[in-house]
Amino acid sequence: MKKRKPIIITVLALVISGASCTTDNYEAQPNIILILADDMGWMDSETYGSAYYETPNLTRLASEGMLFTDAYAASPLCSPTRASIMSGQYPARLRITQAITPKNVADPKALPPKPDQYCGEVQNKDHMPLEVYTLAEALKESGYNTAHIGKWHLAPSGKKWAGTGETFCAENQGFDFVIGGAHLPGPTDYYSPYLDTRSGRTIRNLSPGPEGEYLNERLAEESIKWIKSVMVSSSPFYLNFWQYAVHGPWIPKKDLMPKYQAKIDPRGLQDCAEMGTMLESLDNSIGILLDWLDLPENEKLKDNTIILFASDNGGIVHEVPVSDPKRSVTSNRPLRGGKANTYEGGTRVPWIVRWPGKITEGSICSDPVSTLDIYPTLMELTGNSPQEGQVLDGQSIVALLEGGTMNERPLFWDFQHHFGPLSASSSTVRLGDYKLLRFHWAGEDAASHYYELFDLRQDQSEAVNLASYMPEKLKELDVLITQHLEETAALVPIRNTEFSGNPRTPRSNLKKAVIRPESYSLSDNEIIPEKDKGSRMIQLLDQNGDLCQSSALVLEGSEWIQIENLADGRVELSWDRSLKTDQAKVLLGWSGGTTAHEMNDWTLDPFELVIR
Repeated sequence: MKKRKPIIITVLALVISGASCTTDNYEAQPNIILILADDMGWMDSETYGSAYYETPNLTRLASEGMLFTDAYAASPLCSPTRASIMSGQYPARLRITQAITPKNVADPKALPPKPDQYCGEVQNKDHMPLEVYTLAEALKESGYNTAHIGKWHLAPSGKKWAGTGETFCAENQGFDFVIGGAHLPGPTDYYSPYLDTRSGRTIRNLSPGPEGEYLNERLAEESIKWIKSVMVSSSPFYLNFWQYAVHGPWIPKKDLMPKYQAKIDPRGLQDCAEMGTMLESLDNSIGILLDWLDLPENEKLKDNTIILFASDNGGIVHEVPVSDPKRSVTSNRPLRGGKANTYEGGTRVPWIVRWPGKITEGSICSDPVSTLDIYPTLMELTGNSPQEGQVLDGQSIVALLEGGTMNERPLFWDFQHHFGPLSASSSTVRLGDYKLLRFHWAGEDAASHYYELFDLRQDQSEAVNLASYMPEKLKELDVLITQHLEETAALVPIRNTEFSGNPRTPRSNLKKAVIRPESYSLSDNEIIPEKDKGSRMIQLLDQNGDLCQSSALVLEGSEWIQIENLADGRVELSWDRSLKTDQAKVLLGWSGGTTAHEMNDWTLDPFELVIR
């Protein structure tokens, strides 16, 4: 576990609320509030560094608890991540590896490839099976009152996105009280009466509010109302407070629009006023809950309540019609990519946990954690154990919450789906600082896999592909992927043995990849320092000789060479020849782009710089 220090920052967090509501039960089992945002990216709050969005309540939550810098959703899409939380299992094991839509099936398979495909498609399951022993069922059997308020998206949809019955809705998966909890991915309107025009349905069990009422705050009030209703019980409670925000449609909180229309992001990356208002409203809904818990009469309730906040996947970077002209809804930079791909921007999410008196206020944890870990963590915190033979792919992170350490372990992502410019079929592993993406059958002539290997400690933006430089590390991680696919019985794409083209033709519309370089270089590929100690700025040039956003890492010679990747796209190279044992090699890659077409295509080969 890396160093933690007290901080005050802004972040989005999953909430685990501890302790029973009554004085007699105060020191018994904790209450749990699990707050889940939808489509909120790692950089979509001031807590994590945004200078455009305003999220004072997430910052407040982080200052009172622990913020995780390297927390992950189990998938870059919503339904698989939600299934991972409720089951504690990898989406591949459940065969729910993309968002549930009308195209999905009850019994998914890997399909034979079409003639123009280098590998076939993999189908997606259209529901979370009732056989899954959910977190809610486990806690309910141990005496908890349970409620789900908000988005579920683990039930099937009909031809027009309408839910097909209530068999797989939240009330049949362990919850006593439910608002929403069906298929509905998001409301057509965030204003009352919250009508979904695609299906003609409104949010289940939610009556229309007064004119002008906005959904985020309403769901917070409903959450408080339910907690009050069970406070007379001697039993603890578990609440899923799962917002629909900030999933589309991007309907702004009207009173906040002028403020965000007048704001300018100094980084020049986030400028969608609609998203700004929705994130602030989401943050305000968390503030409503925190303010209520801060009331003097709720002191003991607050002290024994765990709040855990997270998001179900990264922020959206593909074009959506939020206004005219079309533009990206948000930016996850410095992370690469976003929703629907397994670069860091698609899977790394905000994550905060607060438990007064139990978790050090303002602490930071940089250990990698996953939504898979929520189930076993809450089981340990509530004194429960899994059923005999139950498979839990995650691990309890109680040791981290207590300020301790955990052994290094691999985390996996399976996204065997083709989403055009967003992604290609892949399986991914992170172990320690290294992350390997295996793109299924995208190697030469589709006869092998294609790999991208990144050192996340040096190269957070995933700009420098190390696959050809570190073959042993690649092999080590690839073995883990194979073992994971076998152990989870994951569906994997079928290779097209007759394919004779190039699997790695550009996924993007190059006309839309406005600033993506065709190639890049430096004015010189070798530096011989004139002084024993010194530094200089370096930056890649594209094929037209224009400066482009650059990121670098030290491949050889780290004992006397240091690199700092600056926010403005330059790289500061420093050296101390008194420490030199041999020549150094630095690799540079392009770290620019804000749209899916620019970021999500195949990684350009690194540029090699030798320092003698």
